[in-house]
Amino acid sequence: MDELELLARALPDAPPLSPDAVSRARARFVAKGARVRPATGRSRPRVWAWTLSAAVATATMVIAVTLVANLVSAPAQVLVQPRNNELLALADRVERLPQQRGAYWREVIITGTRFSAGGYDLFARQRRERTVPLDTAQRSILQASTPSAFPASAVDERAWRAAGAPTRIKLPCSKGGTPAECEQMRITDQLHVCEWHDGDDAKVGDRSVADLTLADLAAIPADRNGLLAKLRDYHRIWEGRGFKQPFADFVPLAGNLLSMPIRPQLRAAILRLLAELPGTKVYGTATDPLGRQALSVTFTRDTGQSQSVGSKSIPTHSRTYLDMETGAALAQTSWGGSRGDILTYYAAQAPGTGWTTNRPTPPKSCKAK
Repeated sequence: MDELELLARALPDAPPLSPDAVSRARARFVAKGARVRPATGRSRPRVWAWTLSAAVATATMVIAVTLVANLVSAPAQVLVQPRNNELLALADRVERLPQQRGAYWREVIITGTRFSAGGYDLFARQRRERTVPLDTAQRSILQASTPSAFPASAVDERAWRAAGAPTRIKLPCSKGGTPAECEQMRITDQLHVCEWHDGDDAKVGDRSVADLTLADLAAIPADRNGLLAKLRDYHRIWEGRGFKQPFADFVPLAGNLLSMPIRPQLRAAILRLLAELPGTKVYGTATDPLGRQALSVTFTRDTGQSQSVGSKSIPTHSRTYLDMETGAALAQTSWGGSRGDILTYYAAQAPGTGWTTNRPTPPKSCKAK
């Protein structure tokens, strides 16, 4: 096989050369390779020199052609960084944490809703404390305060004091509102209600995913496929109640499980699942409504849904705040308006929320339910 045949095999799709072209090419290569011996005066083609240089040139051409062919047939690989690295890194840390357990799960939730009255802003705030036993033969206890108003900021507190520091504020009354919605609200004066519930009926969390007991949470699989299958079960339950929402829109609600007493491996699986969602976005470190540093994220597409604030309807945005060590959801907020004010929040108070071995002692006024 000569070099032209080698080149022809390297370029099988190229049209064949004519005999005249082959002859002319050989003649030029031989002429360039000829050397004159001064001692004899005879010329002799040093074909080996041409053969070596031509072989190197041919090999170089074959390599070049191969590279071009590869570039055309397969695009160059682009290194794509995984999405939401902060969530994935958090999941890796959380997965290695030891599981904590106690005889009782205690959650203390603070909720707030912003409203305007008297020329300043206030939060209608409520505290709810629930203690749930692992032993379902025992009863759970729920204690809650009646909503009370608090100035929303230091500026609002000064305005409230300048107005004489009233102890009651009339709530904004929407058209057709019930008497309870239009009554006056106390300022910084909380009344408490207390209820006992049977242990096997003790639910935890906000029930947005499902009505879950401690046993239900312990049974949720900690692998991706098992977790998705369980979420489909919950979605079917909601569909059976007339709740119409595509499963893809239901999956982000798995983020609400992060505030519940789940094992670290399940929390890590949820974080990884949420990191895959197209609507998930990480905003970095931020301060939650109770003043704690946390990882600010959202698990749904931020479409700016409208929310009624007094007599106005304004676009709002949601945020979830994750503990940067445990991955637990510390708080959820909605915010909006020209100043970006927090409009509503739901936050787990700490210390207070967590496992405990202390049996709760209810007030004497606690009612059985």
